[in-house]
Amino acid sequence: MADTATEQLFELWKKQLDEGTQAWARLVAQAPVAPPDPTAFWRPVIDHGLQTWARLFSQTPVTPDLMGQWKQFLDQWVEAWSRVLGQAMGTDAFAQMMGRSLDQWLAAQGPARKASEQSLEATLGALNLPSRAQVTALAKQLIDLEERLERIEDAIAALGKRRSETAG
Repeated sequence: MADTATEQLFELWKKQLDEGTQAWARLVAQAPVAPPDPTAFWRPVIDHGLQTWARLFSQTPVTPDLMGQWKQFLDQWVEAWSRVLGQAMGTDAFAQMMGRSLDQWLAAQGPARKASEQSLEATLGALNLPSRAQVTALAKQLIDLEERLERIEDAIAALGKRRSETAG
């Protein structure tokens, strides 16, 4: 008897593994969408940083205080990045690129998430455990029963009050 249950669980696991593999294979086999050119967005930032670096070392002679020069360079580099990134992130092109990236990510995650949820539901069913949806539905039914009981108690109390008023 235990062997039958073990075999059933193994078969369920094997089926889920096969279905998951097929889902991933379908996802990978989809025609890839060419990602936007990342250098097009970052090129101005990198160019500006290199220009700042070149300007710093051309204007300032190399001295024994190399660490001070390096700190000055890093401060200017961070300031340049901050300024350029602030400008770039405020553009419509950046918003559109982020939107496309998010859409691609969501399109890729949707089938995988659905397959994962189906696999989890099947596993919970095989183990005779309730799913989140079942627990939520049960909680809703309990709340509905509580509200119904409160209404019945209120009706009984109202009837008792009327009866005592009529008798008195």
